[in-house]
Amino acid sequence: MSSTNIQNRNKFFYFVIIIFLFSTFYELKAQDINPPTCYGGKRLLKEFIKEEMVYPEKALKNKTEGIVELSFIVKPDGTITDLHIEKSVSKELDDESRRIFRKILWKPATELGKPIAYLHSMEIKYNIKRYYKICKSRGYKNITYSYQPIDSSNKVYPFIDIDVSPKPIFTSRNYNFSIFIANNLKYPEAAFKQNISGTVKLIFVVEPSGRISNIEVDKTVGGGCTEEAIRVVKLIRWNPGLYKNIAVRTFMCLEITFDIAGQTVGGKIPNPGQIR
Repeated sequence: MSSTNIQNRNKFFYFVIIIFLFSTFYELKAQDINPPTCYGGKRLLKEFIKEEMVYPEKALKNKTEGIVELSFIVKPDGTITDLHIEKSVSKELDDESRRIFRKILWKPATELGKPIAYLHSMEIKYNIKRYYKICKSRGYKNITYSYQPIDSSNKVYPFIDIDVSPKPIFTSRNYNFSIFIANNLKYPEAAFKQNISGTVKLIFVVEPSGRISNIEVDKTVGGGCTEEAIRVVKLIRWNPGLYKNIAVRTFMCLEITFDIAGQTVGGKIPNPGQIR
């Protein structure tokens, strides 16, 4: 073999080794990074979008449908910057996508456990036939507010910083949160069979509309208890929190206990010091 061929072969081997090392380093680097996640995860995010979406009248009239793609940076503190529409459908649907997106809370990406800034994206789908089915299922087309005025900044206030705390709405004065939980919560069969007891702690946002969003599980219980707690909590409507006589978004917390020994369920709203 000539010296030229040997040199070419060596160059090729060096090139292959460099590519291998680079790809290995990139793969290891990617494995070290966990992308941002929204409060509650993907399933609850999909449910939130269904509950929040208000299809613009002009888009309905023009039968405009499609997928709006948004890109944004989640900063290390979880706040959002550089929100852009990467894939546009129409001005009306783009604006509605921005409105929905600004109500979503995020946990930052991490690299080796340390929060980092991360360029992320998400899609919001618009389909008119599906939207009408959603409206029928949720029982409303437009979002209504029992209290005016409302804060439009999308800021979420800690429970202890507001003037009037959110309160569950019940039809009777004799009805309270504990009775509501006892009447609506079912002990999951799987948890009962596995002899599982415990307390589920949920943190969420009470919106100015009285609905809840951004449900985050702070303390979980297996056997389907956590899922059942979320299901029942989403049934409750609230009077919104007030700050300076304005309805605001407010962090709230609930604890729901499953007691296998007594075959009972119960719930409570922790005192303000236990709520962020």
